Amino acid sequence: MYIRRIISTIFLLALIVTTVRAQNLGTEKKDFILHFRFDRSLVDSGYRNSNHTLRALQELLSDSLTAAEIDTIDIHAYSSPDGNGVYNHALARRRAKAMKGYLVWKYPHLNQRSIHTGAGVAEWRALLPLIENSPDMPCRKQVMEILASNVSAGVMEIRLRTVGGGAAYRYIRRHILPELRNASVCTVWLKKPRFTTILEGVRKETLTSLCRIGNYRNIFSSSCVKRANDLTVSGREGTTRNVSPAFTGKVPKRPFIALKTNLLFDFAFMPNVELEVPIGERWSVNGELMFPWWLFDGDKYCLQILSGGVEGRYWLGNRSNRRVLTGHFFGLYAGGGKYDLQWDKNGYQGEFFIAAGVSYGYSMRIVRNLNLEFSLGIGLLRTGYEHYHARDSYQTLLWQNNGRYTWIGPTKAKISLVWMLNRKMKGGKK
Repeated sequence: MYIRRIISTIFLLALIVTTVRAQNLGTEKKDFILHFRFDRSLVDSGYRNSNHTLRALQELLSDSLTAAEIDTIDIHAYSSPDGNGVYNHALARRRAKAMKGYLVWKYPHLNQRSIHTGAGVAEWRALLPLIENSPDMPCRKQVMEILASNVSAGVMEIRLRTVGGGAAYRYIRRHILPELRNASVCTVWLKKPRFTTILEGVRKETLTSLCRIGNYRNIFSSSCVKRANDLTVSGREGTTRNVSPAFTGKVPKRPFIALKTNLLFDFAFMPNVELEVPIGERWSVNGELMFPWWLFDGDKYCLQILSGGVEGRYWLGNRSNRRVLTGHFFGLYAGGGKYDLQWDKNGYQGEFFIAAGVSYGYSMRIVRNLNLEFSLGIGLLRTGYEHYHARDSYQTLLWQNNGRYTWIGPTKAKISLVWMLNRKMKGGKK
């Protein structure tokens, strides 16, 4: 009886181990590298080869069927060792969170819980292999002696700054440290080996080679990662991966509507309001209403306009790093309304319409959730008007004549204050 139980237990343990090994062996991975600008944590497609890397990620992650087979995405960001250590750790963590936030925003069908982040700071001593492979570096022998010494990191940096009158340190900052400012490694684990063909289809020039990844992995020690408050989790096939337990940053948000007012009209005491709704990544619909209805100085002056319009917009720029409803755009608009304009004793009443117009504009972020938008429109305006003359203390209107007027030229000019009303993206807690 006991022997039978022992045999059953051994068989069960063997089955569990075999299942885990089968899962590990049935997992494919690919490493991506993304660089950041100096002292920045923004995912910038215009920096170095980041545009190629983001395109490669898009090829892999944009397909929802492929994304469903993703087991884990590990993002480990680093910062260079020069400067304040505490600040560098915080910068590395911000970069990791920025990279995860980008993936969650760009690909809302991804499971956010499967994306893990970690951060670390390179150590000066770990740069020694890279210095050895830089024969054109000034004072290379002295630099190698400093890196091989047992002094503290702060003392080591001070000594490096003084070698060769600062020439060696300038070389390090120009040619070596930029390689350490990256979200490296963004590792995508796929569950099934049949996706190997998908990985091979991703542009090879955008992916880091195993040799390159291996060199940079050796630069970052586990002690750096532990000081960054990351957990060490046992990985596949005996490897060790340093990841944080969960994403702790803010859930990415996307504007679902923008509320605006044209400051030029506001300064002229012409109240107005606009609403813009984004449609997809590049399109939006903008509606506007202007409604000044004033009488001044005992009906001597009259400013009464009721008008509205609608505009379709196409937003330019790279979608990978452009904020929604921000940047350059072209538009096509139309509108109409009625008016009563009087100055002293002469005035005009009528209705107008803008048959069609094209616009160009630019919207820039000024503070959180606030943009400033500039736009100009050129179109065809037609109006039918009636000219009148006021008498009896402006209580009687004598109609003089009427007519029609057509104008081709600028019909719209705006400097608008934009308030973004956001909503949380899918995949985050609402």
